[in-house]
Amino acid sequence: MRLINLLFILLVVSACRKKEDFSSIQVIGHAGMGLEMPNSMYHDNSKEAIEYALQMRGCDGVEVDVQLSEDGDLWLYHDTNLDSQTNTSGCISELGFSELNAIKYTSLHHEKLIRLKDLDSSFLIGKTLYLDIRKINFCTNTEINSQSILESLNAISFVKNPQIKVIVLSNNLVFLNAAHDIGFQVAFEINENLDFLAMQSTYSFVKEIVMKNKHITLDQVVNYQAAGIKVTIFEMRSAVGIRKALRKKPNSILTDDIREALIEVGVNN
Repeated sequence: MRLINLLFILLVVSACRKKEDFSSIQVIGHAGMGLEMPNSMYHDNSKEAIEYALQMRGCDGVEVDVQLSEDGDLWLYHDTNLDSQTNTSGCISELGFSELNAIKYTSLHHEKLIRLKDLDSSFLIGKTLYLDIRKINFCTNTEINSQSILESLNAISFVKNPQIKVIVLSNNLVFLNAAHDIGFQVAFEINENLDFLAMQSTYSFVKEIVMKNKHITLDQVVNYQAAGIKVTIFEMRSAVGIRKALRKKPNSILTDDIREALIEVGVNN
């Protein structure tokens, strides 16, 4: 009888415990459906993964990785070299349209690489699109000209659509300043050793920072938000990691398991 009473009390306490409210936190698909997720239906940064994520109820947007090709197009791809994920080798920065358009991922569905401008912008209406811009030619380990990237980005019609919230993401403050100067919202990716609050007066154009879950605490999130800086947390691939990130109360999360994240914020798909 005692055991039954104890179980009853535990059930009552559990039922009465106030459920945490994460409804104000935006859920953004990291590289579409996530990076290195074995249960992901489509390859990261593919057209299929992006559209699938954006159609999930409660998904507020996606983040994609962007690299400039030899002939000035912006392509979606995460890794430094093509041979790690596709049926060819080399770097995007040293190839043109004819070569890149023929490349496919070595994944179950063999999705093709896609240019940023070829995304179906109708899926992005009312959503947030983070563009993680890669500034390095990984084959030569040299920096790519910022102006070339921004000219290509500015030529894409949908990135200036007021119904789509486009945020340029980079760990290069000089590049972000140039992007901000031509009208883009920007977000700064911070490593664990950098105190951006101490730099805020110098880089006042930065209104959002992006950090790995393991490198930021609840107190730091509170301090950044009190200073008028939005906080986005990324790199969480488990339900436990997602819950830890949500409990820090950031403005948004870039999640590698969008289904689990939507469950955690109370959205049932």
